[in-house]
Amino acid sequence: MRNRILIKTAILMLMSALILSSCGGNRKSKDREDYLPNITGNSGEVLVVINKGYWEGELGSTLRKILAGEYPFLPQREPVFKLFNATPSGFTGSYMLHRNIVIVNVSSEIDSAGVKVTTNAWAKPQVIVTVSATTPEEARDLIADNSELIINSIEQAERDRLIASSIKYEDRDVRMAVTRNIGGSPYFPKGFTMKKNTPDFMWISQETTYVNQGILIFKFPYTDPEQLTPDYLKDKLHDLWQANVPGMRENSYMTFNKVIDPGFRNIEYKGQTMVEMRGLWEVENDYMGGPFVCHIFPDRDRQNIIILNAFVYAPKYDKRKYLRQVESIIYSFRWK
Repeated sequence: MRNRILIKTAILMLMSALILSSCGGNRKSKDREDYLPNITGNSGEVLVVINKGYWEGELGSTLRKILAGEYPFLPQREPVFKLFNATPSGFTGSYMLHRNIVIVNVSSEIDSAGVKVTTNAWAKPQVIVTVSATTPEEARDLIADNSELIINSIEQAERDRLIASSIKYEDRDVRMAVTRNIGGSPYFPKGFTMKKNTPDFMWISQETTYVNQGILIFKFPYTDPEQLTPDYLKDKLHDLWQANVPGMRENSYMTFNKVIDPGFRNIEYKGQTMVEMRGLWEVENDYMGGPFVCHIFPDRDRQNIIILNAFVYAPKYDKRKYLRQVESIIYSFRWK
């Protein structure tokens, strides 16, 4: 009887092993990630793993210039990322669980020089950028030539984490209200409430004592491709702000900063092509102001133009973190 039970157990174990092996590498990788610890570190931080001498020399200067350069269109100077350093020998324990890691390997034994982006090596959701080179000069050139890849990989990882949190903790009622109006919606985390809801304008915000994070949604008829040009959009947004976003004082309203013109670029994200407008806003006849970013695109039927306008007012604090949060919300937009 005992032998029969042992034989049956062995058969079941063999069948389980065969089933697991048939799932392939993707299943094994996913199963491994399920057991990874959560990432550590604060949003916007990057751990740079590099030899101390290189960090203090030209190679480190190149990295700091790229990763800790000035974040665009903020009212005060803030770095793109906050950097801190660990040596290769010190890269152990909790350092390996950091959310964003840049590893610089310089060795004459490197077989294939280049820049590689990987995810979830030691924690989740983690991004690791590895620069491999035979000399520090080669590493410097690789970093300079791949600066956009390096920055975008870390930015996207930060954005994905924020979007995942918005989806997990969303206020579904707000999303459904926006969807009914324009045919799609971002994901709004709990705490964001509908402040105004009309057929052509919606205002969703989260307001605390010292921080106001808002999403303004505008809709107007699409009649000509020229409506997606910078000159038209700047004039149009000025008119929309003046008509819909009043200030606290009489004859005050949201408008553009009078010193710094907004920047424009065309971007594509998740199959959606759109115009990005980024700049500084202020209030006419008042002293309020802050950064904003817009995503502008036609709706699916190309009957209307949609403007998703994220903005921040946080006079007591740095703005980069708060802007990234509301920017991730408009990046989460999905059609119905």
